[in-house]
Amino acid sequence: MKKNKKKKFSLKLLSFIISVIILATCLYFSSNRIMVDLALETFSSAISNTSYNAIEKMVKSGYRYEDLTKICLDSNGQVTMIITNSLKVNEVSSSIATDTYNFLKKKIEKGVEVPLGAFTGLRLFSGFGPKIKMPLISVASVKCDILSEFRSAGINQVRHVLYLNIISVVSLVTKTTTKTVSDKINVLVYDNLIVGKVPEVFITSQLLGSGVEK
Repeated sequence: MKKNKKKKFSLKLLSFIISVIILATCLYFSSNRIMVDLALETFSSAISNTSYNAIEKMVKSGYRYEDLTKICLDSNGQVTMIITNSLKVNEVSSSIATDTYNFLKKKIEKGVEVPLGAFTGLRLFSGFGPKIKMPLISVASVKCDILSEFRSAGINQVRHVLYLNIISVVSLVTKTTTKTVSDKINVLVYDNLIVGKVPEVFITSQLLGSGVEK
């Protein structure tokens, strides 16, 4: 009888220990997923702020629409050619990529604010407790593309617009996960009304230039 009781007790103890280990493992991985989510939120907020700061710096530096492209019309008012100043376009895109990278790196180096409740692994408590800053994000690269596009603006009128696509790539690093994520900000920077017709060859979006900072 005593042997049976000891055996049952040992089995219960073993089951309890295994259950505790499984629970602790689940909570551990859950806490890491919570931290990844917090890092993603921080990154999404940071990329918006840093991208617009870089664009604002570019605008204040004095770049104009005419510095980047020139629209040539024939005697009938039809667009015949778009002349792109490749040097200026690449200069602008490289400058924005570099500034965004530097702004983003500076902001991210401050760390991600993680509430102590996140370490419990329970979503219910993940937003509670004092916050500590953890280095969960590192910037991998920032790319800036300048796109040209024509849009209809009424009878015999079109709008020529220039867009900036700023694509940032970062690594999220926790104790159990290394994840590469990217986010894109699309911003209209120039909008020019043209009186005349635009040939079909110019209707599709065209990449004028790009710059990358790593």
